[in-house]
Amino acid sequence: MRPDVRYEPARFYLLTYCFSWTPWVAAAWCSFRPGLESLDQLLMLAGLLGPLVSALVCLRRERRQELWHDFKDRLVNLQRLNWRYLPVTFLLMPAAAYIAIQISLSFGRSATQFALIPNLLAMVPLMFLAPTLEELGWRGYGVDALRARFAMWPATLLFAALWAIWHVPLFFINHTYQHDLWPQSPIYVANFFVSVIPAAIIANWLYYKHRRSIPAAILFHFMLDAVAESFRIEQFTKCIVTAVFLAVAVAVVLMDRRSFTEGPRDFIDGPGAQAR
Repeated sequence: MRPDVRYEPARFYLLTYCFSWTPWVAAAWCSFRPGLESLDQLLMLAGLLGPLVSALVCLRRERRQELWHDFKDRLVNLQRLNWRYLPVTFLLMPAAAYIAIQISLSFGRSATQFALIPNLLAMVPLMFLAPTLEELGWRGYGVDALRARFAMWPATLLFAALWAIWHVPLFFINHTYQHDLWPQSPIYVANFFVSVIPAAIIANWLYYKHRRSIPAAILFHFMLDAVAESFRIEQFTKCIVTAVFLAVAVAVVLMDRRSFTEGPRDFIDGPGAQAR
């Protein structure tokens, strides 16, 4: 890595946990106090800003401007999109959900899982907002910071672990998706964390196939959330979705070993430094 371009992965992830967990811990306290619902929602939103705020802090700390210019280019330059991989980016989650629901029907689960939830319109803004705020931080700085220090495979697994841990406070905030898993089954809680691993593997793979395009990362993350939250998919079926994603992740790693065996990489080498 060039000595004049300095990524700070430890600082980024520590700041992200601090900026996200502090308001989320407060939200957990407020969520069980009647009359504090509005404050609870504001604190939840503040926590979502953690990855983005941390990325901006780390970008501003860099003495030179390469990282900042690279961030802006990856955000607005749609020429980075790899059109060959757009169908996978857009359709993988819907296809995995469809396959999982079909399998669940053979176990006696309801076909109403194909139906949309009744309050879908109210959920749409959050479906757009959460992936956008997260990916501006994760792909805007966090993932590349790990790749600057580690090879693709360990960097991806490390990111998966850090991403999963980042969600932990949400399990203690009343009425969140994560909190509502507790009374259903510990298996579903475990499935949430396990599901992050193949999702991170595929997300990182697509991110680099799209030449580090942040909009591509947002699109894939949006599809993950939108499909899971728009349909009445049972938690039993979401375990099957995780299995489908694990199979896809294994296939991706085996078929594209070159990408996953690549060593540490500094992408700030000039205009030609884009992932293969």
